[in-house]
Amino acid sequence: MAELMEHQDFGRRFSEAEQIVQVLREKGEALHFRDLIAEVLKRKGYENPTDIKAMARLYTQMNLDMRFVYLGDGLWGLRNWAPATAVRKIPTISLLNKSVDYDDSDGGDDDEYGEKDSYYSRNREED
Repeated sequence: MAELMEHQDFGRRFSEAEQIVQVLREKGEALHFRDLIAEVLKRKGYENPTDIKAMARLYTQMNLDMRFVYLGDGLWGLRNWAPATAVRKIPTISLLNKSVDYDDSDGGDDDEYGEKDSYYSRNREED
């Protein structure tokens, strides 16, 4: 009887997200989302802890709340339990003091650009 009162008080005091956090802390390990949600609904006093609409609502809250992290295979835990993601370092490449071979034997389009530049500069002076 005292346990029932404790669960009813649990349901009134905390939001559903807080209840999920509390259950995870009590268990001390990641739980499958169905078991986790069923436990919260049971503590809230639902007659059917596998109610699809209630489970969907709680699952959505878990997805939106940054305190929870999906660990794979349906397991959910608290974010601070998840291993820190490895920082991926990208090697830096320095081109300072390096020579690069550049072949400009075809002449390129430099002459064409030079003509356009002089045309535009003449028009700007006339304005």
